[in-house]
Amino acid sequence: MKAWGLLLSFIVVCFISFFCVGRIYDMHTGGEKTEVSRLVYYPPSLVKALVLEFPGVMADYLMLNTMVWHGEKILDKIEVKPAEWQATYLGVKLITELDPRFLDPYVLAETSLPWEAGMVEETNELLLKAASVLKDNYRPYFFLWFNHYYFLKDPETAGMYLEKAAIVPGAPQFYKTLAARMRLQSGNIMSGIIFLQEMLKETRDAKTKLFLQKRLDTLRIIAALEKHVGEYIKQFNQQPENLSDLVREGLMEEIPRDPYGGEFYIMENGRVYTTSNLVQLKSN
Repeated sequence: MKAWGLLLSFIVVCFISFFCVGRIYDMHTGGEKTEVSRLVYYPPSLVKALVLEFPGVMADYLMLNTMVWHGEKILDKIEVKPAEWQATYLGVKLITELDPRFLDPYVLAETSLPWEAGMVEETNELLLKAASVLKDNYRPYFFLWFNHYYFLKDPETAGMYLEKAAIVPGAPQFYKTLAARMRLQSGNIMSGIIFLQEMLKETRDAKTKLFLQKRLDTLRIIAALEKHVGEYIKQFNQQPENLSDLVREGLMEEIPRDPYGGEFYIMENGRVYTTSNLVQLKSN
C-alpha cells in the first residue's frame, strides 16, 4: 500500500512539474500573451486538495505566472482592467493559502494593488495574514504602516504598525525614531520615499525595480518642489501661483521633467502633484 502511495505521489509531482515547465516555456517563446491562471477562480481548499502535498510547487508556478503577466503589461503599457486586478488579488490570495510563508506574493501585492487598483483594504488583509505567519519578519508590519499612513490617512493606526515592525529582530533602527516623529510630520511624501527605498532593497525582479525606481525619482522631485514652494512662502508671505514663479525668483533653475510624462503643478493647499497621477502616459 505504501508503494502505491509513493507511486501516486511521484506521478502527481511529475504532472505538476511538466505542467509548470510547459507553461514557463510558453511564457518565453514569444507566443500568445500570458494570462492569469484560471486556478485563481477555484476555491483554495479545492486547489490544495488537487496538489496533494506539493502546494509549494503550485505556489511557485502561480507566482511566476503572475509576475510574467504583470511584466508584459508594464512593458507594453497596457491598462489593467478592474476584473484583471481582481484576478491578481485572487491569485496572490491563493498563493498565500498554498504557501503562507512565501514573502514574494505579499511584496507583489503591496507594490501593485494599492497603487494601481486602489485595493488597499484587500492588500491589508493579505498583510495581516503575512504578519501572523512571518513573525520573524518586520516587512508585513512596515507595509501596513505605509498603507494606513499614505493611502488611508490614518497616522494613529499607522504608528501602531510601525511600532510593531520596530520591535521585530532585524528591523532598521530608524523605525523607532520614525514611529516617534511621524505624528509631527505635516505631510506624507517622506514616508513614500522611505517606503520605496525599502521596497527597492527587497525587490529582486528587474522590471519591478525599474517601476519602483521611477516612482521614487518622481516622489523625490515632488519633495524638492514642495521645499522650494515653502521657501517662496517664507520669502514672499504668499503661495506662488505656479511653479514658474520659483524659477523667476531664482529659487530653482528650471522645472524638472515628470518621469511619467506629465506636468507638475501646485495644489490649493500648497502641495505639489503631477497631471500624470504617477502613471506612465501612453505618449511616452
